[in-house]
Amino acid sequence: MKSIRSLWALLVLTAVATLAVACSDDVEVVEERLVHDPFDARIDGLCYRLSPETGVAVVTAGDIYYAGDVVIPEEVVYEGMTYRVEGIADKAFMACEKLRSVRIPQSVKEIGGRAFMMCYALREVALPARLKVIRGETFSNCSSLAAISIPESVEEIEASAFFCCASLVSVTIPNRVSKIGWRCFTGCTSLISVTLSESLTTLPEECFAHCFKLSAVTIPEGVVHIAPHAFNNCVSLAGLTLPHSLRSMGRGVFANCTALTSAVVPASVEEVGALLFSECKSLAAVSWPLPTIPEGTFKGCTGLKTFEVPEGVTRICIDAFSECSLLVTLTLPGSLTTIDSGAFRNCDALREVYCYGETVPVLPYAFDADGIFENVPIDKSTLHVPASAVGAYQTTAPWNGFGRIVAIN
Repeated sequence: MKSIRSLWALLVLTAVATLAVACSDDVEVVEERLVHDPFDARIDGLCYRLSPETGVAVVTAGDIYYAGDVVIPEEVVYEGMTYRVEGIADKAFMACEKLRSVRIPQSVKEIGGRAFMMCYALREVALPARLKVIRGETFSNCSSLAAISIPESVEEIEASAFFCCASLVSVTIPNRVSKIGWRCFTGCTSLISVTLSESLTTLPEECFAHCFKLSAVTIPEGVVHIAPHAFNNCVSLAGLTLPHSLRSMGRGVFANCTALTSAVVPASVEEVGALLFSECKSLAAVSWPLPTIPEGTFKGCTGLKTFEVPEGVTRICIDAFSECSLLVTLTLPGSLTTIDSGAFRNCDALREVYCYGETVPVLPYAFDADGIFENVPIDKSTLHVPASAVGAYQTTAPWNGFGRIVAIN
């Protein structure tokens, strides 16, 4: 038990160290904010750009680092003319490290990118009901922001909008949202629950990566693609529901989800990338519908003690089950024709292999046949094969290296 706890601690520390680099301050970004932002007026402590032609005011950074609790009015008066406040400019509050809260009026319908980026003390902000887009990096690195209510009016959340919001606990993405951007919620290390919009068709790359406390996720019907590393390093993710609309998943979507115990890949899925469940240490049961098990799919899944490759699978790719060090019993279907080198590398607990192929499965290249079971003591293992094929297995590498080859009863 002590060694398991130590391993868990090491995995979390490694994940945190990786994330610390990703969430570190970007000096170039800070320098951007230090550049004077032109403004037309300073009114009650806020800088504005004013348009006399339209009567519209936009809050801007100006030459101020805002602090404390800021209240943006619906209207301002300057030189006898009234202006309606309808926007917050790009980087308006960026790197205002002492900003605690912002009250945004309902008149605002546009908030620029990076508007609140790196406001480390920001705890509270209410978004206006007219907002349609949350721009890229709007709240990136707002590490004290514990809650956010996304208005029903929002239709898109752009890349890195909530990147490394380390205090954010839960998120509900309204059903009008049809698109979320790359790294949208990456590094939200306190995020426990998320409700996804039913209008989404794609979950983008790394959208929930490194969300260490995310324990369960239901991906709604309508989603057809999950991009690479979408849930990478979600070390508490134990519950997973994938929709029947799903068609494809990218590389490493659930890699390092060390609490995940089971997964059902829907029959609708036609393509998956490499390393899909790699290093999912607790994974013990999987439903698999595809004809190929790609590179590194179950690499390092030490929770697998038995595995039955389903009928219909024709190829197992390189490293598909490598480092599954507790795998004892393996069943290979009659449909299997090709196994790549290293497919079962370092599966050193393997003792029973049931292979139902009347025709011996082979490598796509013959010179490295022994590599299928590299560093596996197959001389101490038993291979079970159809009675009619015993002779063929006895004369074909690497199968002839098994300690015993017996007919399946």
